[in-house]
Amino acid sequence: MDSWISSQSGLGDPDDIYGPHRKLIRPNMALVVVDVRPTNPLDFRIDVIQGYRLPTGLTDVGALQQPHTFSDFPDTRYLQETMIPAYVGAMERQRPAMRRVATRVLDTVIGYDQIILPQKNSSRRSEWCIGLLDIHFLLPTASKDGSLDDVDLTILQLLAEGSSTKEIASASNLSYRTIEHRIDNLKSRFRARNIAHLAVLSVSAGLGGIVSKDP
Repeated sequence: MDSWISSQSGLGDPDDIYGPHRKLIRPNMALVVVDVRPTNPLDFRIDVIQGYRLPTGLTDVGALQQPHTFSDFPDTRYLQETMIPAYVGAMERQRPAMRRVATRVLDTVIGYDQIILPQKNSSRRSEWCIGLLDIHFLLPTASKDGSLDDVDLTILQLLAEGSSTKEIASASNLSYRTIEHRIDNLKSRFRARNIAHLAVLSVSAGLGGIVSKDP
C-alpha cells in the first residue's frame, strides 16, 4: 500500500510497486496483475505473478492459476458476481479496494482477504490492477444435508471444536457406542475418509453458499 501511495500517475510497470515486496509474499498468498485496458471486462487478462504454493490435493487450484482472460475463467458465477465487480470498481475509482470473501469456486470453498491496487492514471482509466489474495482456507465442497437431526448437528459442532468421541457422548447424554455409530454414519453420508475430513466437510457445507465482501 505504501508503494502504491508513493507511485506516480501513469506508472507503466506494476512490478515497480510489488517487486520490492515479493519476498514477503507467503505460500498461502497469490499475487496477480490484471490488464484492465479492454472495454469489455470479459477481455481482461489475468497473469499470476506468484501462485498459491501450499501443498493441496484440490485439483481446481492449479487450473485457476493459469494465465487467461476473464472469459476463459471456468466458474461463470464467481466471475460475474465477484471478480468483475471488484476489478472494474477499483479501476473506475482508481482507489485501492479491500475486502473479505468466503465463497465457492468450482469444487472448492475458499476464504480470503484481498487488496486490489489500480494504476493511478489521472489522464485516463487505469491500464492494470495488482491483486493480492491472503488465502485463509481451501476446502473441498460438500452439500448441506437437510435430514441431519439434532444429535447429528451436535456431533458435527463438537467435532469442529476438537471434542473427542467420549466428550461428545458426555455432552449429548448418549453412550460412547451410540456416538461412534453416529459418526460412522455421518462419515458415510458426507463421504469422509476420517473424522478430521468429516469436520472439514461439515464446515464446507455451511460455507459453500456464503459470499461476504467489503469488511
